Amino acid sequence: MRVLIVDDHPVARRGLRMVVSEAFPDAECADASDADAALALAASVRPGLVLLDMHMPGEIPAPVLCGRLRECLPGAAIVIVTAFDSSAEIRACLLAGADGCLLKDTSETDMAQALRSAVGGGPTIDSRVAFKLARDMLGEQATAAAIPHLSGRERDVLQLLAEGRSNRAIAERLDLSEATVKGHVSRLLDKLNASSRLEAVVRASDAGLI
Repeated sequence: MRVLIVDDHPVARRGLRMVVSEAFPDAECADASDADAALALAASVRPGLVLLDMHMPGEIPAPVLCGRLRECLPGAAIVIVTAFDSSAEIRACLLAGADGCLLKDTSETDMAQALRSAVGGGPTIDSRVAFKLARDMLGEQATAAAIPHLSGRERDVLQLLAEGRSNRAIAERLDLSEATVKGHVSRLLDKLNASSRLEAVVRASDAGLI
């Protein structure tokens, strides 16, 4: 079992070596302190497990490094091991090819078990990270759901509503019948979950639609 540990802090690398030795007593470890060294060692050592700190010095961001390591090591388990739990960066790394993420304050026993799971193809995401990823994803979905899709004509009508114009004035301005304008206004109230024209304008403004 070959393992590549990528971290710019010597103390962190030593600590991870201890965890690896507990998880895999016969493992051979190689260390890298920057992204360039990591890529070179990945190509020469061909490790089956990579432990990667998410915040490395240099110009190669962690997601890009994950992607390059994945290209070089298609069958390896790549696990982010970080002291930070920025869900945006972690998600970018996962999308780029990382198989999981562990926080550095995880106990040695739990981390060793997680690494064995990673090598076996099992889930390897700290529960705190998983919770934050799920919470942020739900928040994004809620935000997207809160901003309705409006047609071009509905946006025209909405803009004129915001100017305080009546259905007749809107019809004249847009060369539509009053009945057609009334239909657009009704759909706008429905899409914006509003009970009045004023509430529709306020909700649209909050959503950045006008």
